[in-house]
Parts: sequence; C-alpha cells; structure tokens
Amino acid sequence: MASLDAATKQTDASRSALRKGFVDRALAGGPRSRSTGVRWFVKYCLYGRGTLPFTSLSRDSPLAAKLEAEQLLMDFAIWLAICRPSGRPISAKSISKYLGQVRLWHLEEYRTDIIGELDLSQLKAVVKGIARCVSQPPALDRWGVRTQDLAKAIEQCLHPMSRTDANWAAGLTVAFCGLLRGAEFSLQEGETFNPLRHLTRADVKFFSKEGVEYAILRMRPAKKAGATKTLPLVLGGGGSLLDPVAALKHLYATDPVPEEQMATTPLFRHGTAAFTVEGVRAMVKAMMSSIGLDPARFGAHSLRIGGATAALAAGLSPAAIRAAGRWASDVYMLYTRCNMQASQRLATVIGSTAFEDLQRGVHFADEELLLVPDEMPVGAVGEFIEDDMVRDAFDLEDE
Repeated sequence: MASLDAATKQTDASRSALRKGFVDRALAGGPRSRSTGVRWFVKYCLYGRGTLPFTSLSRDSPLAAKLEAEQLLMDFAIWLAICRPSGRPISAKSISKYLGQVRLWHLEEYRTDIIGELDLSQLKAVVKGIARCVSQPPALDRWGVRTQDLAKAIEQCLHPMSRTDANWAAGLTVAFCGLLRGAEFSLQEGETFNPLRHLTRADVKFFSKEGVEYAILRMRPAKKAGATKTLPLVLGGGGSLLDPVAALKHLYATDPVPEEQMATTPLFRHGTAAFTVEGVRAMVKAMMSSIGLDPARFGAHSLRIGGATAALAAGLSPAAIRAAGRWASDVYMLYTRCNMQASQRLATVIGSTAFEDLQRGVHFADEELLLVPDEMPVGAVGEFIEDDMVRDAFDLEDE
C-alpha cells in the first residue's frame, strides 16, 4: 500500500512538472504569449481540461478535429464568463479580445490557425450569446494620471530621504514623462528579473548640453518580440511639475549601488526586488486615492495615458508623441524622426503641463495615436484588438 501511495505521489509530481513545463514553454515567446487571454487559455487547457493549448491543424485537416478545437475555444469563452477566474466579471468584449489574442498567439508561435481556418460564425455566436445572457460588468473607463495629481501625490505620500520612496518617485516620474508601458520599467506576471532584458542602474547615463540636463535610458521596447536593450529613451529635465532627470539623480544619490553591481541591479526596486506591474498598479491606485480620487479608475497604464494626454494638451503633434511613445503604427517613421531636441522638449513639456481631461468622461486611449486626425475614419474608433482579422472576427455588432 505504501509503495502504491509513493507511486501515486510520484505520478502526481511528474504530471505537475509536465504541466509546468508546458506552461513555461507556451509563455516563453514574445509579448503576445504573455497577454492576459493567452495566459488564461494555457492555464484553462492544462489545469482545467488536461489538454494541450495548441493544435497542428490546417485547412485540409478533418472537420471533426477542427470542430473539436472550436469547441475548446467556445468552452474557454464560457468558462471566462461563468467562472470569472480573475475574481471579477469579464465582459463579452474582453472575452472576444482574449479569443483574438489566443488565435494570434497560436498563429505567431506555431504558424497555424488554432482551429484550422474554420469559419468563425459559431465562435462569434457564443460571444454574442454571452453578451445577452450573462450579466455584463458596467463599463469603467480608465483615467490617465494628471501631471498635477502625480506631483501632488508624490509630495504628500513619498518621503524624499527614503530609499524605497526615492525609487517610487523616480519610477513613476520616468514612466509618466517617458510614456513607458508597465512592462518597460517593471516585471510582468511570471517574469523574473533579467539584466539583459530589463532596466538596470547601468542603463542610465546623465549629461548636460547648453544648460539642459538629460538622462538617456537604454531600454527594450515591450512590444518588440525578442528585442534587446538597443532603444535610447532621451529624457530632458527642467519640468516645473515633474522632472524625470532630477528624480533619477536623486534616486542614485539616495539609493546608491556599488559600481560593480550596477549592471545587475534593477533600475527601480523595492528592497532588492525589481518593480512589478502589479506593484505599480497598486501604488498608482493608492497614491490617487490619497488625494481623493477613485482608485478603481486607475492602473499601471494610467501613467502612459496621462503622459500622452499632457503632451497633447501642450500642443505637441500626434506624430511626435507616437515616435516618443513607441506606438504600434510605423507609418509616421517615413516622415519624422524623434531627434534629441524633440525628445528633450517632449519630456520637459509633459512634466510641466497640467491638464483637465474632459470627463473626466472621455478618456485617452493608445489607439488615438495610431492615426492622426486627418487619417481617422468617420466614426468612433472601437476597441483595438491588434489586427483587422481579429477585429472583424469577434466584433460585437449591435442589432
């Protein structure tokens, strides 16, 4: 009996190791593999269904195999809606986005469509049915952090002589003025710090020119799969409300690191651990709450939203902001380049511009910078689902 129990435990351990290996392999690709939809799908398949999260179907595969894969996606959509794995209601719109992320991830990772190019009408019908039959969470627009609010919160909540607080003040200020995504200055869920990919203390250089203080960060754009730290992010000092260069210099003075450890120490850290996106999200919410704002309206991405909104409020062109913020559309690169002077001015202007966003009812979204005003199609821009194929396939049409 004892030997049977031992064998059972060994089998369970082997299965657990196997599942972990598949999870690690599935999420080892580029940024898309770490998207919310893909992470939930991999966990649903391996832990909930005991099946692999990928297929090898083609257009010529048997119909039965395609239908089986389609059923898996349908069940995944229903599981998201009914079981709420995140602990919060998930809207049909979000579910459609997650399905799109799974299909694009599979196409990118395995070079095949996960359902073998099967017609998507049934998947669309399931999502539409969820929208009609499952109570939908109320829409809650995410707000951007305003320049003046972040400056006020930093002054009220963070002690200038605290090492931890110096990290937070610098991290939030740099993210705001540098239009950083959360994944560009902190670790995503499941990531471990890797000095070859993530910002370190050695990735910052200071210099001055013609009376202007600069900091250059050597970074890796979060949206570029496999990219290394080859992108220089130029930040200019002198902002009247937020000054990223001054904040970085204060960080280096308040939380010094030996020269030989600079290249292996996270640029922004809590204790010895690098910032995480979850930690940034919690800090932004706490700081906005401390000055009387609703924390539910804010998240880690609110820093990037707020910085871009400040830049627009200051009259900077969408093309200049897109270049500095590394937005997905590359068409503007044919016409503009983000030079040293433009970069310096952008960071300084963002750090100096207070603004009132009209809504706080109409919120700024990344997608608004993908096309300049005269490029915009007639009508409002819908939720961005990464490409036309997925947007068309999972769009929820009003009847």
